Amino acid sequence: MDWDAHYDVVCVGSGAGGLAAAVVAANRGARVLVVEKDDKLGGVTALTGGQIWIAPNPYQTGIGVEDQPGDALAYMDFLSAGMGDRANRNAFVARGGEAISHLRDLGLGLCPIPAFPDYYYPDAPGSRATGRYLEPLPFPASGLGSWADRIVVGQGAMTTQHGGSALTNADLADAATDPARLDAIKTARLAQNERCMGSGLVANLVSMALEAGVTMWTASPALRLIGEAGVEGIEVGGDDRKRRIEARSVVLATGAYDWSPELVETHEFVKDMYSLTPPTVTGDHFKLAAQFRAATATTLPQGCSRHVGIHIPGESWGGRPFYRMMIMGLPHCIMVNGQGRRFGDESFFHTYSSTIYAFDGHRQSFPNWPAWFVFDQTYRDKYPIGPIAPGEALPQGMAVMADTIAALATAAGINPSGLEGTVERFNEHAERGVDPDFERGSKPWSHSWGDSRQSNPNLGPVLKPPYYAISLARVGTGLASAGLKTDAAARVIGIDGIPIEGLYAIGNAAARIEMGCGYNSGMAIGRSLVFGYLAACDAAPGR
Repeated sequence: MDWDAHYDVVCVGSGAGGLAAAVVAANRGARVLVVEKDDKLGGVTALTGGQIWIAPNPYQTGIGVEDQPGDALAYMDFLSAGMGDRANRNAFVARGGEAISHLRDLGLGLCPIPAFPDYYYPDAPGSRATGRYLEPLPFPASGLGSWADRIVVGQGAMTTQHGGSALTNADLADAATDPARLDAIKTARLAQNERCMGSGLVANLVSMALEAGVTMWTASPALRLIGEAGVEGIEVGGDDRKRRIEARSVVLATGAYDWSPELVETHEFVKDMYSLTPPTVTGDHFKLAAQFRAATATTLPQGCSRHVGIHIPGESWGGRPFYRMMIMGLPHCIMVNGQGRRFGDESFFHTYSSTIYAFDGHRQSFPNWPAWFVFDQTYRDKYPIGPIAPGEALPQGMAVMADTIAALATAAGINPSGLEGTVERFNEHAERGVDPDFERGSKPWSHSWGDSRQSNPNLGPVLKPPYYAISLARVGTGLASAGLKTDAAARVIGIDGIPIEGLYAIGNAAARIEMGCGYNSGMAIGRSLVFGYLAACDAAPGR
C-alpha cells in the first residue's frame, strides 16, 4: 500500500486523553500524530471546569491529606453499586498517581482544589473531605504563538459563574458572594492571556506536545482504520483529500456521541437530547472500531452524568443552539415535573439525573419529564443565569413570568394546585434551612454551588413575586453510558475477548466500566489522563 506519512502512534482526538497519550508516547521515543476532526484543538475538555479526580495523588502530602489506594477503591466500589470491571478500577487507582507524577515531570502544571469534597463525603466508605480534586494552574497562552488561536477557549458551560477560561475552581469558592472580586480576577487573567480550567489544561498539554515534537492536524477527521488482523494504519480526511497514514498503534480519543440522535436514543434512552459539547462529537469510535469487530460495554444510563439545562436565546455553537448545564444549588429556586412536584435534590444532580428516568407502567409515560426550573424575584436580584447578570432582563421567550404561583403554573403548563402545594411545603422548611423531602444542602459538595452567606447555602424560600419558570432540556456533557470495551492497558477488546492489536480507546470513547453505576466529577478527565498514559506506555514501550 502507498502511504502518505508514517508514524508510530496516531491519536484520534485532542482532548485531555488524546493529548496526554501523545505527549507520553512522544517522550518515550515514538513518532506521534494527533488528528482532530474540529478546526480547533481541545475537544470537550476545553469546555469543562477542568476538574481532575485522582486518588491517591502526589499533591496530597503537601496539603496534609492522607490517602490510601484501599480507601480510594472502597469509595469507587460504593459508586459502582456492585457493577463494573474490577481490573480497570484497580488500574485507575493503582496507577493514577504514577500517571499524574509522570505528566507533572513532563511539564503539566496542576494544584489541589482546596476544600473540595468527594460527592458522597462523609457518608460513603473511603470518601475524603479534600485532596482528591486537582485542577490546572493558569496557563499563559501567549507562549503558544500561532497555536494559541487554534485551541478552543471555553466560555462557560454552566448557568452559574462556575465555568469559563479565566477563573479557577478555587476562585469560584465564593462565586455567589463576591462577583466584583471575580470580575477583577477575570480582567487580570485576560490581560495576561492566562487560561484556566479545561482550556488551561488543553493549552498546557498542547505546549507539552509541541515541545515533544508531536505533529497535530486540525480539520482532519479519521475516516477508517487500515488493517486486517490488527491496526496497520489509518485514513484521514481534510483539505479535500484523503491521506493514508501508516501507524502501528491508534488511540481513539474521539469523545462520546452527544450529537448522534440515533446513538443517544439507543444507549441513553433519551430523545431530543441537546449537548454542551462541540457538534463534532458523534460517536466516530464505534464506526472506526467496527471493522475489527470491537466489543462494546454499557453502564447504567441513570448513573451517568446526565444533566438538565437551558438555552439562552441567541447562543449557538458550531451552528447549533448552545445549551448550558444547570445545577440548581442556589437558594430561592426549585425544579418540578408536570404535576408541580419536586423529584430530587436540586443541588445534587445525581438524585434527579436518575429519577428523570422513572417510568410509569400504568400510564406508559415518564412522570418526571418534562420539567421546569422555577424561581422568584429574589433569585433574579441576587444571582446570575449564565452571562445574564443579577437583575438584568431575561431574553424574550426564555421564561414564563407571573405574579402568582398558580398563574405561573397555568402559563407554563404545570398543574397549578400541585405547584402551589409544593412551593408552600418547600418554603415552610426552607425558612428553617432544612429539606426533609430530598435533603437539599446536606452534602458538603453541594455547598460549592450555593450561597455561602447562608447557614444552608442551598436553601431559600420561593416567596417574592414575580415568579419565573424556564422549561428545561436534557443536556449531555460528553459522558456516555456506552463505549468501546477496553482492558486495564486501554486496549480495545474484540468480541472474541482478545485485545485488538494496536488499537486503544480512552476517555469517553471507552466504556466507563471501571465506574460501574456511579460517577464523581473529575473522574472523566482523571480517567482520560490515566488511561491515556497507560495506552502510551503500552503502545510506545520505549527505545
